[in-house]
Amino acid sequence: MRGARGILFVFFLGLAGCHLNAERRPAPPSTLEREAVRRKPRVEPPSMWQRVITPVAGTSAGMTVSIEDQETKLMLYLPAGWEREEKLKRVLTVHFHGAPWFIIQEHERRKSKHPLLCVHLGEGSSVYQRAFQDCGRWPQLVKKIERELASRSGAYSLAGVEVSSFSAGYGAVRELLLCNDSFRQISRIVLADSMYASVQTNSAGNREVSTEQIEVWVPFAQAAMASGKTFVFSRSEVPTTSFASSSECAAALLIKLAITSEPADPALAATRDPDFPLQTIAHCGQFFLWGYAGTNAAAHLTHVRHLADVWQALDAMERPSGK
Repeated sequence: MRGARGILFVFFLGLAGCHLNAERRPAPPSTLEREAVRRKPRVEPPSMWQRVITPVAGTSAGMTVSIEDQETKLMLYLPAGWEREEKLKRVLTVHFHGAPWFIIQEHERRKSKHPLLCVHLGEGSSVYQRAFQDCGRWPQLVKKIERELASRSGAYSLAGVEVSSFSAGYGAVRELLLCNDSFRQISRIVLADSMYASVQTNSAGNREVSTEQIEVWVPFAQAAMASGKTFVFSRSEVPTTSFASSSECAAALLIKLAITSEPADPALAATRDPDFPLQTIAHCGQFFLWGYAGTNAAAHLTHVRHLADVWQALDAMERPSGK
């Protein structure tokens, strides 16, 4: 059932780390609320240096399993030791768009024990959008994966799902956020230069991003601002003509959330990259929007080539102190 956008979230826009639009500033939070958020570790954006990637045979200790879903073959990767994860840590990682061999490499580089589902459907966001417009497909797919995992390890149920996407893969994620079941189940989202939208030119000659396509992301972002979920969106400055770029979408989303970005602290290592330095940061609770320089294809690709680094930063944030 669609309707996740109508869910009401209670969140504090005035918390530490949230740079608010002054015209929409709410009442300040209490001292206890400020202290609770101040103690939450901040995620440091990784450097987006140009990584060279290539398929490497025989480096993975895990195994791959073909999953057929609605006449589509998906790849499930099981890292070594996945079945020994504690029940509360049994999370499925799902990635949309990207060669499975590379996404598996990043999963291994992250050192994750989560089962990984690679969804690579082809070019263009529409193929991902169409694939997940039916809200009934997601729960059926998750159950199919749980049955596959149970067949290899005994009784097995997932505690949650985390999702990442690159480029056109956002089309699937956007559809999942319109469905109540998947919205509730997804705990973390990483968009690696992976949010676009329709655009039109107004009478003044200015480009206007589709309000409807940006509003889809707002409830999940608000939940992350309240630290109930986690949302990371890294964007480049690659320009687009027939649709809104990731940079334009980022700006439109921040307006909807009534928060602003700030220049990145020069002390951060990511700001010193010679090719694609980190330029801006917007942060509130567990919502993070990182703006990197770069206007060419390499600038776009570098975001997914650092997917493991983003996940490692988030894993460190959620890891108990001392572990």
